[in-house]
This record gives sequence, structure tokens and C-alpha cells, in this order.
Amino acid sequence: MQKNSSYDGLVNSKNTICEAVRTALASPAPSFPTSIPRNVELFDPIPQLTDCFKNQFITAGGKYVPFDVDSQAPNSEKAFVQRKMFEYLKFELEESNCHKILNASAQLAPALSAFGITTTDVLVGSETVDAVIVYAEFLIARTGSIVFSQRNDLMLYPSIKNLARNIIVLAYSNGIVPDLHQLIGITRRSSNDNPRLEEYDFDFDMMEIITPTKQGNENPTPANPHVTLILINEF
Repeated sequence: MQKNSSYDGLVNSKNTICEAVRTALASPAPSFPTSIPRNVELFDPIPQLTDCFKNQFITAGGKYVPFDVDSQAPNSEKAFVQRKMFEYLKFELEESNCHKILNASAQLAPALSAFGITTTDVLVGSETVDAVIVYAEFLIARTGSIVFSQRNDLMLYPSIKNLARNIIVLAYSNGIVPDLHQLIGITRRSSNDNPRLEEYDFDFDMMEIITPTKQGNENPTPANPHVTLILINEF
């Protein structure tokens, strides 16, 4: 009787697979580490936090406006830089034709009033404004992101977005952290590179992180706002 070549091929394939399985089961299993050290970082260190944040923020589509000041400078010089910052803020609002402005950070109210920037602190229903001004304590270098937390009422609920076509953020460079994981958790590791971090407990109930998006030729909208960061860069 003539053999069925198709059948023979199927049997041979089955035998080959079974033999491979038997060989694999008989071989010793590769060894893996039983634990991963907790002090191993996920990413390489960032040597220049401010430069890294700046590059990532601009690449993402944000407008970055720094005001440099020597951290050892007298208070009068620091006050001068702060004044220039608020003068620029007023210019930015006028250039962007922002007439209705929401102030989302109560501590900024006296300075805004002193520079003749009229704001509101209340929105009704789904009402939107031309611009929202908000102070941010923390910035994430690796992603060029801005962090808003519940601490000290620095976060709008439910979101900083969908309020205005322009989000203008005021911040300090000593609030820049390398990565998100440094802001999460009940315990936190102090940072020699950023002593300011030692002052805070990062056990936040809620926080919102935003990253700017490129606008292209489209006009910004509350759903897709333009983000400007005015940063006092202490060196």
C-alpha cells in the first residue's frame, strides 16, 4: 500500500515539536534575581534640570519665558526681577487680547492688582475666559510637564483645562524635579540637588499634570489651550 506523504510529514512535525518540548523541560531553568534593589533608578540622572525642562517644554509646544536672578543677590534685586516678571505678564495678556482673566491662585491677587491686571476668581457654570493665571510649585524636567496639586488650593477642580484659551503659569526653577515618581508616595527621598523638596510631604490626595501641545496654525481653544510658562530662574 502506498504511504500518504502528507500524513508522514504531519507525524514528523509532531515528533519534532514533542522532542523540542522534552528537551526544554529537561534543561535547567535560567536564574533570575529574586528581588530588585529599591535604590535603582529607572532613568539616568539629569545633570541640568532647568535646561532639560526648558527643552522638553518648548518641544511639546509651550512658550517658555525665563527671568534669571542670582540666588545670592540682595532682596532688592530679586524684587526687581519679580516686578519685571509681572510687567511681562501684563504685556503678554495685552498682546494676546485677553480681556476676561481668571486668577486661579489667591496669593497672586495683591501683585496682579498692583500692576493693574484686573481678574476674576469665580466662573459660573461652563463659562470660559480669555486667560487663566495660575501659580505652580512643581515642574517635571523629563517630560516638560507642570504639576498642580491640592496643596494650598493650587489646583482647580476638576481641571485647569477647559477654562480659557490661554493658560499662563508662574513658577520658580527651584520647583523643578527630575521625574514624576519623586512627587508620589507617602515617603519621599530628600534631594541634595533641590533642598526645597525637603520642606514638603508629597502625600497628595489629588494632582493634575499637564503638558503643552503644539497649536500649529490653529487658534487656541479652552479644550486645546496655549500654555505660557513665566519662570523665575534662580541660579
